[in-house]
Amino acid sequence: MIARRVALVAVMAAALVLPTPPAAAEDAAKIFARSCAPCHGKDGQPNAVFAKQGVRNFTDAAWQKATPDAQIEKTIREGKQGTMMASFEKQLSPQEIKSLAAYIRKLGKP
Repeated sequence: MIARRVALVAVMAAALVLPTPPAAAEDAAKIFARSCAPCHGKDGQPNAVFAKQGVRNFTDAAWQKATPDAQIEKTIREGKQGTMMASFEKQLSPQEIKSLAAYIRKLGKP
């Protein structure tokens, strides 16, 4: 009985000190579908009209290779002045932005 209580207390204590896990991929997918897909396309490839306006194609291997994660996160957070890319800093938490950047990375994989 005492061993069970000790184990329970240990599990509860660990839950208090462990970092919050990253948002689930499903959450990032939902954010992408709601906030990004209207311009970037549901699979990360914009339609011809948006592509002509310079909307980024996330399936482009060269762009994926050349763009660091920090740049993707910065663009989501701050937007890009002079383009259609708006800032999402007030709509998304830092963890949601990080998860969304990771999701965008997955769009570039075959």
